Amino acid sequence: MNHLRQPLRTTALILVVSSLCLPAHGQPQEYALRGTLVTPTEVIANGTILVSGEKIQAVGKDISLPAEVKIVETHGFIYPGLIDLHDHITWNFLPRWKPGRKFANRYEWQQIPEYGIALNTPHAQIFSEGLACDANQYAEVKALVGGATAVVGSLAGDKCIEGLVRNLDFYSGLYPPGMAEKLRNEVFPLELPTVDVVNILKAFDDGQLTALLVHLAEGRPSDASSNREFRMLRARGLIRPGVSIIHGTALHQTDFQEMAKNNVGLIWSPRSNLELYGDTTDVRTAKQSGVKIALAPDWSPSGSDGILQELKYAAAWNAGQYPKIFTDAELVQMVTLDAAQLAKLDDKIGTLQSGRFADLLVIRSDEMDAYRALLHADPLNVRLVTVGGSPAYGDAEMMRDLAPESQLQSLQLCHTARFVDLETEKALQGTAPKTWKQTVDALTHALDEWGLTAPQITPCLGEAQ
Repeated sequence: MNHLRQPLRTTALILVVSSLCLPAHGQPQEYALRGTLVTPTEVIANGTILVSGEKIQAVGKDISLPAEVKIVETHGFIYPGLIDLHDHITWNFLPRWKPGRKFANRYEWQQIPEYGIALNTPHAQIFSEGLACDANQYAEVKALVGGATAVVGSLAGDKCIEGLVRNLDFYSGLYPPGMAEKLRNEVFPLELPTVDVVNILKAFDDGQLTALLVHLAEGRPSDASSNREFRMLRARGLIRPGVSIIHGTALHQTDFQEMAKNNVGLIWSPRSNLELYGDTTDVRTAKQSGVKIALAPDWSPSGSDGILQELKYAAAWNAGQYPKIFTDAELVQMVTLDAAQLAKLDDKIGTLQSGRFADLLVIRSDEMDAYRALLHADPLNVRLVTVGGSPAYGDAEMMRDLAPESQLQSLQLCHTARFVDLETEKALQGTAPKTWKQTVDALTHALDEWGLTAPQITPCLGEAQ
């Protein structure tokens, strides 16, 4: 399957600018959303969620609301914002990559000339031309379109990532100012110098680090060199609580049993696995062994455009297994509560619960079942995404209900207007970020030089993916 490769300039059109002068944070300080609440372990029909500032204040069917609080009828399903624990988001402005063959492991495809021409060289040029922040902003908007409120794998340490979605490895906004993040992401953990491993283990012991995500054993189940990486990680003392393995496609039953015994999690990216290796992680055995599993898209070139799209792909894959491996509720939890637990952030995000940050996703669907509504949704079903109570992305009706029109910037999603609010970036970075149109134009111009066009922000129904 391949994206329809239309230029960026045709996929994100109109910048809406108003002369009205309103505060940077003009959205209501307190509001209530009504709809079917999916906590996600419980479904509450005709429920209400009260948001005050950054936090959820109350959740339930008959909660007491303050006088004159703004009440918004969503006519939809309300979920915790989706959590993407495995992405390489600065690559997500690039076209879909179809190498035309399958590989034994990740090292094989990273060495072929086609990868360099299609992905690695353009990505490096974007950075050398000073457009890394543009790539990051584009990918964060793309993440919002797919329902994500938190991601891992953003631009390392640059201030331009602050605001919009939560960057859990560099700037989550979940801790007091000046406090370091407690999640670390390592793409090549076996290449870490010994001193870094020692420091990681010490940081775990001191409580300065609570979650370590490592790419490991990414290859076919028959690839002995990929499977050997598990033993190498064990030798480094990193098969321990707080660690989660990304991919793990070459792992076997004994590995999963050892992971479960040591509370090591698994982050599953089925679409990218199947596109590159023709197979995916043995999640049936992993689940039977007691391993906690999260779901994430990897990246746009070989995975899904966003976590909502990856969830739909996983649901279709799961439907073809006999017997099915996951229930619908379990799949939804893999991108909300379970992901938050692996990130050691379930006291802050991942559930609709009083005291949690108001990271929310509103879906409109004809489905009657609350879990199926999310599993079978596409980005056009997304009505609203809020991060810390701030409306970050959504349709015209919801965004205009909750944010000043002067802050809204328009993009076209399959010929339908959607709006993004970049004001949180301005407030946190201390300077106005590029507008959505400026970002799109800069990346479009850069890609034109290499004869490339970026994919649509998300493919439309009926179009090739």
